[in-house]
Amino acid sequence: MHKVFIRGISKTMLRVLNVIFIVCVFLIIQNTESADSVRPDTREITKENQSVLNVFTWVDYIEPEIFSDFEKEFRVKVNVEFYDDENVMFSAIQSEPGRFDITFPSDSMTDWMIEALLLSKLDVSHIPNIENLDGKFRNLINKRWKKYCASIDWGVTGIAYNSKYVKESVDSWGIFWSTKYKGRMALVNDSYEVMSVGQKRLNYPLNPTDLRELDEALKILKELKPLLHGEGFLPYDRIKEWLLNESLWIAQCYNGDAALINEENNNIKFVIPKEGTAYWLDNIAIPVGAKNKQMAEKFINFMLRPDIGARQANYSYYASCNKKTRRLVKKELLNNPYIYMRKNTLNKLETYGDVSSEIRNRYNKCWNELLD
Repeated sequence: MHKVFIRGISKTMLRVLNVIFIVCVFLIIQNTESADSVRPDTREITKENQSVLNVFTWVDYIEPEIFSDFEKEFRVKVNVEFYDDENVMFSAIQSEPGRFDITFPSDSMTDWMIEALLLSKLDVSHIPNIENLDGKFRNLINKRWKKYCASIDWGVTGIAYNSKYVKESVDSWGIFWSTKYKGRMALVNDSYEVMSVGQKRLNYPLNPTDLRELDEALKILKELKPLLHGEGFLPYDRIKEWLLNESLWIAQCYNGDAALINEENNNIKFVIPKEGTAYWLDNIAIPVGAKNKQMAEKFINFMLRPDIGARQANYSYYASCNKKTRRLVKKELLNNPYIYMRKNTLNKLETYGDVSSEIRNRYNKCWNELLD
């Protein structure tokens, strides 16, 4: 029927209809482009849906569901890679700038990364939840780290031991020089942590100004090394595993890890040595060259929410730097002396400070000698 109708139309009328058709098509295209120009938010959302946040973090440190919840709330894909040695993290960020948007350096590593120009300064106007941090941590962020990071949690390094096999009183770093536990002991695979054992054994401060103190610490650590388990210096997750299966009886250990192990094996105890030990912070920072800095700052702000901070404390067993998390953290953790330290225990703690490049280089030299 349509074919008959068209065939009966004059050529002049057909030309007119063709012109009208072309004009209509042009107007439709123009209106579509105009509609797109007044929908910038829609395009932005689509772009954000396709954005990626690349995170580099400690093994078994962040509750995995935190990443999932951030993905859902901000409509972003989160890729997570893990390290169990901060030196590996440092090298990866140094050799591949732009590969990661978020990482979690310790306090001493934060100093090192700032000096090496490996961190990007935060725009704290995008991170209002930074105000949730306890005042002493905000002061550190502002004065020591010049707003290159935010602090997440804190802990200490002490001695975990198995009371089933170690019957004597354990209250000193000197236990590691006891020959009767040969092959059943280990230290954390971290240059600062290992050197601190030698330094405190000699009653030296954690932040030396005299290179000879490090040389003397190295000397006694070389004497200690043959008494350690074959591999000697172990990643913290391996120490957790081997304390739990009783391959190790004595180990340098982080307090949160010891608290977790103790829940599964009550024979595992944790002490702060009488000579003192390190009190450390884990920070969150944005590596230089991050491809998604704006989303990274949103993630930091997300981590500093009281509900997320409490979930992280409940998962990691480390005390939160966020003063607003306490009402949400499990009571058994708040009351656990391994996690939230008593005042008399805190008096034995020293923080790692920002040492000179000369001291840092000597740390590295001593560490390399110990590894040989």
